[in-house]
Amino acid sequence: MINKYPLLSRVFLLAIMGLMLTSCNSAVHSNAPQFSSHRKSTGVLTDYSDKGINSLAARLHHSHAERTHIIVMGDSHTAADFLSGQLRQRFQDKYGNGGIGFISPVAVPGNRYGNVSFSKAKGWKLENSRRQNNPVFTLGGNIVTAVSGYAGVYITAQDGESDIRAQVLYRTHGGTTLQLGRHSLLLADSLGRWELSEVARVLSSFSISISGGSETQLAGLWLTSSQTKGVIISAIGINGSQIFMLDKWQDTWPDSLSLLNPDLVVLAYGTNEAFNTDLSLDKYRWTLVKQIKKIRQAKPGVAILLIGPGSSILHKDGMSCERRQPSLLKPIIKVQREVAESEHTLFWDWFAWMGGDCSIELLAKQGKARPDLIHLTSEGYRDSAAALWHDLESMLNQKIQ
Repeated sequence: MINKYPLLSRVFLLAIMGLMLTSCNSAVHSNAPQFSSHRKSTGVLTDYSDKGINSLAARLHHSHAERTHIIVMGDSHTAADFLSGQLRQRFQDKYGNGGIGFISPVAVPGNRYGNVSFSKAKGWKLENSRRQNNPVFTLGGNIVTAVSGYAGVYITAQDGESDIRAQVLYRTHGGTTLQLGRHSLLLADSLGRWELSEVARVLSSFSISISGGSETQLAGLWLTSSQTKGVIISAIGINGSQIFMLDKWQDTWPDSLSLLNPDLVVLAYGTNEAFNTDLSLDKYRWTLVKQIKKIRQAKPGVAILLIGPGSSILHKDGMSCERRQPSLLKPIIKVQREVAESEHTLFWDWFAWMGGDCSIELLAKQGKARPDLIHLTSEGYRDSAAALWHDLESMLNQKIQ
């Protein structure tokens, strides 16, 4: 997961391959809950006076006429779109499908989306903030640049959408033309800033292409339904990331986030921080607060949810739970809860929902956690998303009564 532990990255890649084989058949429907009956009322979601929760509740209440956008940012649990994907299924089953959301322009190794697939990209240079440095990284941490005479890729929607409104997040000097589906899209000179293009209507399978030699860079695609209603959940994850990853992006990355007009921003980090034995808790606290403030400055009134890390095991051969579990796991959760209180956000205690200390070992015996004792199986993520959904729904329903 974190770069300091390359073994975890290899383990995760093996885990994602297995989960991808099963995730397509694990759809969750709101009228058929799949989570364990003794965990329906979890009580591990706390509202520390988040000022955006009321507007989020009102928007969802009018989802038949208004679109609600939820952005989930996090580490490998999000990069593989497992927890976020199951949460997307829950929200869209009840409130309608508002579209695919924000995705990378091409496939990123180690990442997946539950609602789109990519062909093999040709002629593009991909830069990812997990392994590379670039002073112009923005939201998502991915940049693609055309490096040959022709650069192209096909994207296919997997969620049944056939009439899609597509925009690209781009920066260019001098302007250029991008082929998006059957449309020639003029990308005006952005003066080096990241901007959203005009809208092009595309079908469920469409191409993106551009002539090489252009000074144009793409950071993502914003794909919405032609009908401005329902829910969108955008999964913006980087395998192995910590909250510090956002410091590798431009200070103005929240401006890109505000272009997507989110109603709820979920920060789902902490697992890799718990494995980082060199971590300063004071620096971690300061960085988390800083990023929350930057989001709120760019998008005033947005609701923010912190998801704490779940149970995990660092030393499998430890004789006691205390020795097996990352020593920083519970301190990280404590800091997150304290920051949620001081910054008035929501906080969901995933660790407590799992059962607390070393509970992932029991989940593994039940077939709900992977052998790495860090990631869950599709059933485990499904149960987690169902529990989070239940808590959110209970809280949101109270706000509109």
